Amino acid sequence: MPPSHEPSAVATLIQICSSISSLKRARQLHALILTTATPINVQTPYLLNNVITMYSRCGSLRDAQRVFDGMPSRSLVSYNALIAAYSRDPNCGNMAFKLMSRMEYECMRPNGSTFTSLVQAALSLEDRLMGSLLHNQVMKHGFLNNICVQTSLLGMYSSCGDLASAKRIFACINNKDAIAWNSVIFGNFKNDMINEGLYLFGAMVRSGVTPNQFTYSMVLNACSRVGDYNCGKFIHGRVIISNLNADLPLQNALLDMYFNCGATQTAFSVFSRSENVDLVSWNTMIAGYMENGDGEKAMDMFVQLLRLSFPEPDEYTFAAIISATCAFPASYYGKPLHALVSKAGYDRSVFVGTALLSMYFKNGEAKSSEKIFHLISEKDVVLWTEMIIGHSRMGDEECAIKYFCEMCQEGHKIDSFALSGALSACADLASLKQGEMIHSQVMKTRYDVEMSVCGSLVDMYAKNGRYPTTRFIMVTVTAPKNVFYNITAT
Repeated sequence: MPPSHEPSAVATLIQICSSISSLKRARQLHALILTTATPINVQTPYLLNNVITMYSRCGSLRDAQRVFDGMPSRSLVSYNALIAAYSRDPNCGNMAFKLMSRMEYECMRPNGSTFTSLVQAALSLEDRLMGSLLHNQVMKHGFLNNICVQTSLLGMYSSCGDLASAKRIFACINNKDAIAWNSVIFGNFKNDMINEGLYLFGAMVRSGVTPNQFTYSMVLNACSRVGDYNCGKFIHGRVIISNLNADLPLQNALLDMYFNCGATQTAFSVFSRSENVDLVSWNTMIAGYMENGDGEKAMDMFVQLLRLSFPEPDEYTFAAIISATCAFPASYYGKPLHALVSKAGYDRSVFVGTALLSMYFKNGEAKSSEKIFHLISEKDVVLWTEMIIGHSRMGDEECAIKYFCEMCQEGHKIDSFALSGALSACADLASLKQGEMIHSQVMKTRYDVEMSVCGSLVDMYAKNGRYPTTRFIMVTVTAPKNVFYNITAT
């Protein structure tokens, strides 16, 4: 509540500030404040702090900074309001730390809210070193037992992969709530420690803390990643028993889990019973049928989506449905879908373009693939790889190697799929020199441990008549390290 000596008009303006989320309306209100309030009230930190928060909520950090810089006097609340705004934007986290230095220059002592926001900024930047330095400052200023600061530190360490530090922070929290449990569970899942994360979820339930929608969503996503149908079904049962109102992320996590576990009928039942679905739900259904090799059902879902006035398909929708139907002749689905893509304005999308390339290559239409490839200005490694593998499979090995060389010249990071495709082309051309050059790239990028790359190397050297080299690669891949060292020593 505003101080009692402030006029009721100022209190009303502050109340309006807290409810505005449109930048246009925020600027209109700010102009109204400047023209109607008295000069004394306009310069009141309490009012201007609320204006800063209003602009931050509307996504205009520039306006928030401008108000902050124009304040005749700033309080700790002023700094905290702007630091919190910068900490929520992954692209502006460094500005939060600059404000901290400015605050110390003005001899202001940070509080728990300051550290909570600064640790959040370190988390958004995934800067473990800065987070650790902040942890030291938290202890120095005596805020280590602040639950908000503890939870922020826990989330920062978990997100940065320092699970040992995260567990130490977690152990220090006396009354662990769902947010604290979610942070440590998410950290394990993010760092591919699925079993550990699932164990912590069980510990959370046993401790009496009620999981929330986010908890169930991330646990279902973890079950989806490892294809654990029984665990996923158990979580679904808990959601139903808890009478939790499943939000869209939770519904979509259920769909994704069932599709990844091959339970397409169950996924369809969940989708059919959902009262509210969004485009992500439709895309999950189409992509799910695609991944399970059911192009006809994917097309049925796509047609149903087109019949709706909202939502309209996006680039991910088109990429999924083109991939789902690429096994059919291009004239059946591929070319009509390409026409829809062009009409919707997604013909320059790298996601859609990659799917179209694959579809045309599978239909033996290399010229159409090349037209699409050259139309896309921002090419990624997946698109380049599709061109290399596509030409290689069609028997145009020279063209495949040409695209591989162009990809390298443009500075793209080469992956195992591109290397395997280029080596296969060298094998079919019996081009030993080119193959040896690519082999050197394999060694530099350390993809020599990838079985797909090693298989292509073996094939390339064998077709070039280099059988001793072929045997050497096969032995070094399959042998234990001590055998490898013995072989190389001799």
